[in-house]
Order: sequence, then C-alpha cells, then structure tokens
Amino acid sequence: MAAHFLLIFLDGLGLGKIGPDNPLSEPAAMPFLTHYLGQPLIAKAQSVQQNVLLKPIDATLGVAGLPQSATGQTTLYTGQNAPKFLGRHQSGFANGSLRSLIDHYGLFRRALLQGKTATLANAYSPEYFYAIAQRKRRYSVCTLLNLLAQLPFRMQYEYDQEKALYWNITGEAPPQIKEARNPISPQLAGQRLAALSAEYGVTLFESYLTDYAGHAQDKASAVKYLQRIDSFLQSTIHHLPPHVTLLVTSDHGNVENLSTKHHTLNPVPLLAVGIHAHDFAPVINLTGITPKILALL
Repeated sequence: MAAHFLLIFLDGLGLGKIGPDNPLSEPAAMPFLTHYLGQPLIAKAQSVQQNVLLKPIDATLGVAGLPQSATGQTTLYTGQNAPKFLGRHQSGFANGSLRSLIDHYGLFRRALLQGKTATLANAYSPEYFYAIAQRKRRYSVCTLLNLLAQLPFRMQYEYDQEKALYWNITGEAPPQIKEARNPISPQLAGQRLAALSAEYGVTLFESYLTDYAGHAQDKASAVKYLQRIDSFLQSTIHHLPPHVTLLVTSDHGNVENLSTKHHTLNPVPLLAVGIHAHDFAPVINLTGITPKILALL
C-alpha cells in the first residue's frame, strides 16, 4: 500500500531548558510522550527507536528576529524559506507575496499534481467564512493551503459525522459561546484522526492550544492543554494505520518559556512515528518536511 502521512501541527511548541517557566518540564504535562520517548520534550531532546524519530529542528531559518507564524507555517507547508523570501519574519496571516509561495509550492497542491490525495481535518464554521467576506478575519496559512489547492473544507456537520476535528481537539466551546458542540474526549479525537488519515495521502490537523497558553503566560492552562495533547497523541499513535507515518511539529517556540509572552528562538520538535519515520532524519529545519513527504509519496 502507498505511503500516507498524517501531519499534526502544534502552534508555538519549542524545545526549551528545564525550569519553572517551562511547563514541558513538568512530569505531569505529557506523561505518555515522556514515557514513549524516554524523555520530556525539552532542549536537545532526541530519540531514535524502531519506527520512531524525535529531533530538534531550526525555526529561525537564518533570518534575524523572532520566528513568526505566517512565515513559519508557510515554510513548513511549502518547503520554501519564507523569511528569507520576505527578508523578515512575518506574524499573523499569509496574504500578499506569501500567498504566491503557497500557491506554487503548497503541500496539498503538489500532492494532487502527483496524483495523490490530501485533506485538512480541521472543522470550519460558516461564521468563519462570513467573517472573511466581511474583512473581519484573514485567511490562515493552512486555510490558504487548502483553498489554493481547490479542496473542500470540512464543516460542522462533518464533525458530527466523525470526519473532522475542532482545532482545540475536543470541540469544547469557549465560555462566551453557549451552543453545545458535542465535545469528545482527546482519546476519541485521536482515534477519529487516525482513521481519517488512512483515506488520504496527506492529512493535516492544526491545533493552536500551546500558542494561546504561551502568549497568555498561563502555566496552569499550558499544563492542562499539554495533557490534552498528550492523550490525543497517545490515542493517535495507538490507532495509527500501518501504512501511515505520523509527523508532529511546530512553527516556532512559545509555550516552553512562560517568562515572556513573545515567541522564542528555540528549535521546535520533529516527531515522526511509523514506517517512514527514519526517512526524516536528514531534516534540519522547517524547509525539509514538505519536500520529504512529497518524495516519499
């Protein structure tokens, strides 16, 4: 059976030093991953096991300044050095010249050109696209990745059909939203995502929990979200189909240093699990992931 890839993007997750400002160094934060890898996700963490690879990769990309979301995510999903292309790191959203990189080099579009399939597993709401039309919001990088590949977006009804996930993994509504969303457990979310990944050459899921906690400098929330992610990843790995390789990475550091609300210069983790895990050993920075996926497809 052809190789499939499940890419889980965790916004703002770097590898930092052990200390009171790093929730990743708390034993209770990610107990499964710590046991699974034999170490916590901290500075210089590396692991090479059968069908498992963990290594730090660079997110600064040779450009001065703190790494930012728009250029980091564009780099990750295109294999092109977006900060070098712009001459700076860019925060927020990827309209303008970054959009041209996504259009030409986007992972989804290029996978389709190879005759493969791709999907974005995140659930969207009609309100999101209404806000875009009203210019109250702008497209995220992954939204542009899907849009420019002319792929359909998964909507709320597909969440109810167990074919999509909300960005916060469980689907819990924030306090200001009263409508129920039928929240699920992290374990069930992982099971559903793993099942979905069996159907597509490339499956992408994005979560921003860690970046939110990092900007808020909220250690209690950070540990809570890391525990949710840990349970989610445990279930995803347990239910991972044999022909699917799981990749977990980020765009920049943040949550690993709660002494600042800003991003960090720390490397980010690249965790690979599955039959093609060790093929990602040569990857040294964010530019290497998309080209390697496309080569292995």
